[in-house]
Amino acid sequence: MKILISLMVALFIYLCFNILISSYGPGQARSRIKRYFTEYSVDDVQEQFIREKSEEESKRKKNRFKIASKEFSNLIASSGIRLKANEFLYFWAGLTLIPMMLVLLFSGNIITGAALSIIGISIPPFIVSSARKKREELFTKQLGDATIIMGNSIKGGFTFLQSMENIAEEMQPPISTEFKKVLREIHYGVKQEDALNHMVERTKNKDLELLISAVMTSAQVGSNLSDILDTISNTIRDRIRIKNEIKTLTAQGRMSGLVIGLLPIVLILAIMVLTPSYFEGFFDSTIGKILIAVSVLLEITGFAIINKIINIKV
Repeated sequence: MKILISLMVALFIYLCFNILISSYGPGQARSRIKRYFTEYSVDDVQEQFIREKSEEESKRKKNRFKIASKEFSNLIASSGIRLKANEFLYFWAGLTLIPMMLVLLFSGNIITGAALSIIGISIPPFIVSSARKKREELFTKQLGDATIIMGNSIKGGFTFLQSMENIAEEMQPPISTEFKKVLREIHYGVKQEDALNHMVERTKNKDLELLISAVMTSAQVGSNLSDILDTISNTIRDRIRIKNEIKTLTAQGRMSGLVIGLLPIVLILAIMVLTPSYFEGFFDSTIGKILIAVSVLLEITGFAIINKIINIKV
């Protein structure tokens, strides 16, 4: 009897399970999928997904503890240094504080520690400035060739987006890297105008700003973009030629300013490290402190005047 009851219960469970499966079979599944894609197209689903990912990323960035500002992050990115802004700040702080702390720990000489701290705090900005200037010059030189390639691509029937893909694939860094970032942002759903403006913010290049403004204006009024690119290419090449001529004419003045500006600083720091007792009298007396302050002020003034004379804006 118990066996019969068990078989009946098992048969009842089986029938219920079979009815449940049949009601949600392939036909029911196809009906639900069809209804889903009728209410929401594939493009809507993709747009919703991108929007949700963007909102999650923005929330994550807001919740993250930010040390570096956006401007400083763009400065590090435009210099080509393969460090994030926060990582660069950590490196900068370590280079400034660690040598001074080691000197104070083992020798206790505050003058030598201060000299090493000054050296450590001045090296990273010099590296960033030098790398950024070198990268800007190379970017500007490549931009003239890139506008020619883009103009020829548009004349050949390609779109502006396809011409940017040619630049990203065929040319060398840094311009190929920047255009790859623009294409990546566009593929992730960022508007083309916003992606191009982001590149301008990263590079701080006046020629690129001129190019992007011309492209946006052409897209709005419907003018011939290939002719505009040819004109901008000629303008960029002329500006590069003028800059090279100015650099040649001011080479002697720039070298004089570099020597006059850096030689006293290098000598003072070397003496502070090698023979710190020589500077103890300056820090112990009031007149010594005044002389140090006046020397620093005169050094900054002279360097600024010479830099103003030789720095000719084009």
